[in-house]
Amino acid sequence: MSIVLTSIASSARRSFGAELVKLWRPSTAVAMGLLAALSVLSTVLVVSLADDGPSGGGSGSGGGPSGFDVTTGQLSAAAGIARGFAGGSTFTGLLIFLVVAIAITLEYGQGTLRTLFLREPRRLGWLAGRMALTLLLIAASLIAALVLSVAAAALVARIRGLDTSAWWSAAGTRALASGYLNALLSAAGFGVVGTALGVALRSTPLTLAVGVAWMFPLEHIIGDSWSGAARIFPGLVFDAVSQGGVPDARYAPALLAGIAYTLAAAAVAALALARRDVNS
Repeated sequence: MSIVLTSIASSARRSFGAELVKLWRPSTAVAMGLLAALSVLSTVLVVSLADDGPSGGGSGSGGGPSGFDVTTGQLSAAAGIARGFAGGSTFTGLLIFLVVAIAITLEYGQGTLRTLFLREPRRLGWLAGRMALTLLLIAASLIAALVLSVAAAALVARIRGLDTSAWWSAAGTRALASGYLNALLSAAGFGVVGTALGVALRSTPLTLAVGVAWMFPLEHIIGDSWSGAARIFPGLVFDAVSQGGVPDARYAPALLAGIAYTLAAAAVAALALARRDVNS
């Protein structure tokens, strides 16, 4: 067993290095730029559209609004610094799912994996390295998006004359770190699910049709009429995690469900890649 694990780890390191070369393609910069732009846009909308109302707990406490439904009182609180960043979580998740799913299905469509596995038969090692690099890229992209989001929030809040003194306190820093961690966990879930669907279906149109249609419009439509959807459906669960919990799905159960979905998706990807012929 130790020999097998060592072999997979060695293959994963080589895969990580080989995939790292691909990061210098223009498409990577475009994807990172779009993610940053979505974060800035959501931040501007959240801060600009906030109306007067009582301050208090947000979605993280289960008692306030989530997403774009924010009051000026909540924005002025310490946690307000991360409101805009969390508000665009659905769009960020959609973008990450699209980028990851398209990238993995193109490997099949262009015959890259068929050629690769002739030289490197340890498929699970390749998948581990590919996923590790994907998660690293997501983490780096979210850091850049967070920095731009904070800058945009500070600018728009100043234009609106909002009090942001609490943002720069220790509590504000903790809220920002928590917001980033939640966004990273949610994005990682979307990324792994995108990889799993791509490996299982192998077709770009089919993967996007199944993944995007179900996790985004259909889940939200069902969720509008059934509160339990936010605790069960993967897309809504990942959204709840990114926002620190929502009224219909508390943070801790949503986090556990999100981790379970992510691990299950990784297992599906590993089984599909290991057991199916690349040419089929």
